[in-house]
Amino acid sequence: MAFFSGRASMLEVQNRALIKSARERAQRISELEGELQQAEQMSKRLEAEVERLKAEREHYHNRVLALEQHNREVTEAATQYSLWGQSLERELAKIEPDGARRRDFGAWSRSQAGTLKKR
Repeated sequence: MAFFSGRASMLEVQNRALIKSARERAQRISELEGELQQAEQMSKRLEAEVERLKAEREHYHNRVLALEQHNREVTEAATQYSLWGQSLERELAKIEPDGARRRDFGAWSRSQAGTLKKR
């Protein structure tokens, strides 16, 4: 019987070691599951943030395009008014050649640009 009692004692020690190892593994699995759950939640938050940033980028991209178009339109209108002013200046110079210096459109537009910058 001594043989069996020694064997039983050894099996009990091995059993306790296995139980301890199983507990440690179960605890580690529980910790990893918690970390995984946190990582999944973080991933979902990041996905939402990415979507928000994509929408914000799209908004600002569209805003830039609209402002660039508006800038082209304003530039074109300014060019047309400048050409029209120059044309009027030439016509007035034909009508009254001596008064051309007083009506120098370029000087007037430069002085107005200075006034606008001060505002």
